Formats: sequence, structure tokens, C-alpha cells
Amino acid sequence: MTRILLYLLGIPLLLVIVAVVVVPLVLDQERLVKIATEQLEERSGARLTVRGDAGLTLFPRLALRLGDAGLQLPGEEPPEISVRELSVEVFLRPLLSREVIIKGLELDGLVVTLPARAEIEAPDLATLSDAELERFYATRRQALQDTAESSVGAVFGAPLALNVASLRLTDARIILQQPAGAGPVVLELPMLRGTDLNLEGNPASLKLELRMPGEPSMNLELATIFSASADSQTLNLQGLEGELTGATPTPVTLRANGSVRLDQRLAELEVELESGATQGSGTVRYAAAESPQIDAVLRMNLLDPALLLLAGPEAASSAETESPDGDAPLPLDALRLTDTRADLRVERAVVGVHTVENLRLRLRAVEGVATFDTISGVIHGGKLDATATLNARLSTTTLSTRGELAGLDTVALLAALEADPVLSGTADASWQLDSRGNSRNALVAALEGEIRLDTEQLALEQVGIERMLCQVIAQINQEPLQAELPARSSFDSASARIQLAAGEARLDPLQADLAHVGLRGDGRLDLVSNDFVASFRARLAPTLEEVDPACRVNQRLAAIDWPVNCSGKLGGEPGEWCRVDSEAIVADLARRELENMAREEGGRFLQRLLQRNQPEEEEEKQ
Repeated sequence: MTRILLYLLGIPLLLVIVAVVVVPLVLDQERLVKIATEQLEERSGARLTVRGDAGLTLFPRLALRLGDAGLQLPGEEPPEISVRELSVEVFLRPLLSREVIIKGLELDGLVVTLPARAEIEAPDLATLSDAELERFYATRRQALQDTAESSVGAVFGAPLALNVASLRLTDARIILQQPAGAGPVVLELPMLRGTDLNLEGNPASLKLELRMPGEPSMNLELATIFSASADSQTLNLQGLEGELTGATPTPVTLRANGSVRLDQRLAELEVELESGATQGSGTVRYAAAESPQIDAVLRMNLLDPALLLLAGPEAASSAETESPDGDAPLPLDALRLTDTRADLRVERAVVGVHTVENLRLRLRAVEGVATFDTISGVIHGGKLDATATLNARLSTTTLSTRGELAGLDTVALLAALEADPVLSGTADASWQLDSRGNSRNALVAALEGEIRLDTEQLALEQVGIERMLCQVIAQINQEPLQAELPARSSFDSASARIQLAAGEARLDPLQADLAHVGLRGDGRLDLVSNDFVASFRARLAPTLEEVDPACRVNQRLAAIDWPVNCSGKLGGEPGEWCRVDSEAIVADLARRELENMAREEGGRFLQRLLQRNQPEEEEEKQ
């Protein structure tokens, strides 16, 4: 009972004391603002300017409220910071001694405007000469070094320096000014909450919601436990968890641990990510003022579009939509702004209509040059091992690629292309190719080099080469075919050596062997239109009559070349591709028959002449 009486008497007495001390402060707004400003600048180096009303509230908590305030951070070209209303919660006991010690901050309507970064400023790179591009790269390298001196880290470091127990932001925005008069990029922060903020390395927590307006808008929800050190300007993240929506068809969930250097804009993180059925883990290093800016080692079960973020925000914003016909320019600006090194291992990667299993991709992209020193995996049953370099550093892009593909399943390839299953069997290919051009079609048309192609158990549907030959032989033998021959060709072996130049693939030699027919020839394929022509010389084996007795091959038929001419369009009707030139065959047979007759007649004439001269020689001897 005594304790209760003390409380009942003590509370009114305490309120009287608070009123005596605090009321003068409430009435003297200028002095109140002056004290708060001095405390803020002493702890964080930030200068506070109050343009609106100021006042002190006692309930539900003791807080200094400032309207229409501005904040100036230390450093060169600091960001502009304004706030619609700032509430500074203070501790009561120090206030009784006329000292303001901040307990918490609440900011409503915060606007942080960051000036345009010099290194982002770039002209239309597609219009620059080689010398101008070289100067652009040199300027950008210098701008990367200057980035480290930016004061952006101070925006986030200032609240930490206050050692406040609570930080709350509502309806905040970050405005990123863009160079060359481009419209600003606006990031909205509907909510940010931090607790136990300090720069002594003690644990603190942070939650935020970030939104980037647009169609569609991107939203990020993030929560983490961290510690911050003023001496090293380092944030150590523990158990960061975030969810990104709008950037990909399905939300991306990210978990990370690691460190962030605010003064250097350097982050080194161990990450795990999920997006629908996609899961991955690895390490990501981002260094704004170093090269590579992004260095990633990732392991994925599926290749997800979220990985395109590895190119960085500048490259993503510069990428162009690909034209269906391939005539649109390559995304050269994106490549020239990318500074990335990546080592990716993906269990299953979908690239267009093709699926690559166990993909290994190692790349380095900087100043317009993308080098893929490892491209390996299994595509349509074939083992891929290749390298490639796409060099867009100067005004004309060059491409160089080397590699081999062993055991490609042609049925799986055609199924992926949604083409008619006109081929079956496996194929091996090796290549050394070079090209130049600034669009996909230009690169294809300018391909130069050699491809070697070998196949096993190859079958061509709707093209019965032996059937076509048998039909002609049966006419020559004047016998009807007795069997229904298949409208397909099964090759024991088929190979080609392909030379690429001037937008054309020259197939020479082109050779194939069926059970009873050997084909030798050459051909041409237009790389853009996919139109082709090919001419073969067929040699018949005596065993062809096993197919049908009417296909009986005598010595005369086996001795001639049987012309087989093919032409058409890849993807067209194979049944219309090839035909046997029966007229040429008949003409060749007639010519050979005349030659044989001439030889026979010449032989008989010589024999009669010799027989006639023999009696005359005997008479002379006598």
C-alpha cells in the first residue's frame, strides 16, 4: 500500500517537474531547433535546416517534431535531402538537464535526390568512330575511379551515426538524376524500419519495401540483421532475405550473407536464390569502382531470366528488343557498358527453343568484348565443347568461334525446331568460324571458315534415292517393279566438308553411302534464305537387284555415273528435293553404246584387214 501511495504522489510530482523544465523549451522553438541541429551535426556531420513549424510533444512519447526540413550531408556534391515531417524522439532524463539525446527518428515524405553519375553519361555509341569509342572507354575508366569518392554511402551512414534505437521512414523516395536531360529514375520506399542503429559493430536490424514504378512495376521486400563499423565503413550482413517481384515472370527470393563497404560501393556476398522451380547458390561481388564491376560464381538447377541482372543496370537499360527477322542491330550499347565476369553451372538451360543440359559457361565482358572461354554441355544428346569471342569494342563487331558437337540427335533437334521429322540419326560437327557485322543477319552472311560434318545411321524421310534409281533402271531393263520400295533413304555413312564465305555454305566434297548406292557430289546453301542446290554422281552396286529384280544392274549400268540433282529450301517438302536425271542417263548410255559399237566395228574391220594382208605376206616369203 505504501508503494502504491508513493506512485500516486510521485507521478504528479514528476509531471510538474517535467512541465517546469520542458515548457520553456516548447515555447522557445528557435532554441529547441538549435539544440537538435547541433546534436545532429555533432554526431553525423549532417546540417539540418528547418523551414516549417517546430514543436515538442509529450504524449504518447517525448518527441521533437519539425516540418519541411532539409538535410545537407558532408562531402563534395552531396545529394539533396528534404523531408515533409521529421519527428525526433528524445530521452527524458537528459532533457531535464537541457540536453537533447536522440532515441528514435521518424521521417515522413523523405526525398533523396542523387545527382547524375558522370560515368553513366554516354552518347549514342552506335554513331561513334573507332577513335571516339576508345576515348569513351578511357573516360569511363576514369569515371569508375571517381565513383569511389561519391557520398552516396553517407545517405545511409548518417542515421547509423546517431546511434538511435529506432528509425522509421514512410512515403520516402530516392530520385536518381540521369545525364543528358533524360528523365530521372524514381525509387519509392513505402516503408523502412531500423532498430538499434549504431556504428560500433553491435547487431542492428532493418526492414524495407522498395518499389520502382513502371510497366510492370518492380517491388523489393527486404529484411536483415547487420552490424556496422565506423572505422572500416563496413556493413556485415547476417541472414539477409528479400523478395523481388515484377522483374521476372515469377518472384525471385534472395538470401545473402556478406559484407558491404559503403565508402567504396563494394559488396561481397554469398547468395541463394529461388524463382519458381529455379534454385541457385554462389557468390557475387559488386565493385562500383573496380573492374570487373560484377564477379559472379553461380550454380543453378535451371537458367532463369533473373540472371540477366548479371549484366548490371546500365546494360539492362540499354538492351534493345531483338527483331524476329534478325535485321535489328545487336545490343552493342549494352555490351559496351557491361563489366562482368561470370562462372555459371546450370543443370538445365533453355535457350530459345533449345535445351542445354549441364551447361558450363565462363565469360568475361568488358569494354565491348565478351569472351566465352568455356561453353560446354549436352544439347539434344550431343556433347558441346566450344569457345567464342564477340568483339564490339569498335564500330564493327567481329565474331570468332571454335568448337565441336559430338553425337547430336537429329530427331531431338528437329522436334525442338518444330520441324517435320525428315531426318534421324546422329551427327558430329567441328568448326572454326569468323565473321563481322552489327546485326544477326550480317554476322550470318559474313561467316567465313570451315565446318566438318559426319553422321551415323542417318535416314532421310520422304526421299527414296534407291527407289528413284530403281524406277529408271526398271525402265531401261523394260521390266516392272515387283516391290513397293520405301520412300526413305538409309545411309551407312554421310559426311561433308563445308566452306563458308560470302553468305554461302559450299559443301565440297559431299558424300554418302547407302547399302547399294554410293553418292559423291557438292552443293551450296544460302545462309540467309536457306535455299540449297546439290548435285550427286551415283554409282550402283550389283547388289541393287536385292531391292527388286527389276533393278538388275549389268556391267554397263554399273560403269556410268547416275546424276541425282537436289534443290529446295530447308524446312520445305523433302519429297520434292531430289530427282534422278533420266535423260542424262539415257544419253550417257547411248553414248557408251555408240562407243562400244564403234570399238566393236573398229575391231572387226582391223581383223578383216589383218586377214586380207596375211596371204600377201605369205606370197612374198615364197
